[in-house]
Amino acid sequence: KMKVKRKLQLFFFAALSNISRSKSDVILWPNSQNELSPHTLIAAFVQGVVVFPTMRNHKIIEWLDPEIRGVLPINQFKMQDGLYKLLKKERDREVKEFEIKIDANFEETIRACSKPRDVKGITWLSETYIDSTIALHQLGFAHSVEAYQDGHLVGGVVGIAINSYFMSLSLFHAVNNASKVAFYYLMLKLKADGFQLHDLGMPNPWIQQFGMKSISRQEFRANLLKAMATPCIFTEDIPALTFPIAGK
Repeated sequence: KMKVKRKLQLFFFAALSNISRSKSDVILWPNSQNELSPHTLIAAFVQGVVVFPTMRNHKIIEWLDPEIRGVLPINQFKMQDGLYKLLKKERDREVKEFEIKIDANFEETIRACSKPRDVKGITWLSETYIDSTIALHQLGFAHSVEAYQDGHLVGGVVGIAINSYFMSLSLFHAVNNASKVAFYYLMLKLKADGFQLHDLGMPNPWIQQFGMKSISRQEFRANLLKAMATPCIFTEDIPALTFPIAGK
């Protein structure tokens, strides 16, 4: 029975590989059939895989391993002139426009990130994905950098930290510039805490204003292994507002 079973497995694997034109896609496909859970998400992140519930049907889960990866150099990030001027004024104010907090309200932040942003009312952040990520936050893997105004959460960014690897998942803003400010503080924090790799998944045009780089899958995997093997802790410390590279 075991020989027959193994032959059938090899036959179907070869057939699927031929259809998919990629053995790696065939391997990712059965993983995408698993129910989302904290365990399956961590298993994906450790492999450098992007888990993406489809926009129109959250029952379909894709495990993606892009050929080109978007990353943000932690020691060489930058900002547009407008954000530089805003933060410079913010640094000199006695009463700040934005109050920054770390992991003060992860659930509210990720739920705000999941709200639809267009008239179609669709979002990739499914309820199961949110619940799994909240569980990862309780376990110390998922984190949020939050921006408040008059005591109200108005912007933030959420992501996953595993040793020196950090993957930004999503962000939101309820007032102008709130998500940019929160995201910039995240970059300062990753540098201050000693992270090595800031992953954005697929290249994102919005992130280019901060100095995003596109790298090959092979280079990303090499950097991922180094980051995973280097101990690091995402602390609750709010980083000092500095300007490593301002402007263009």
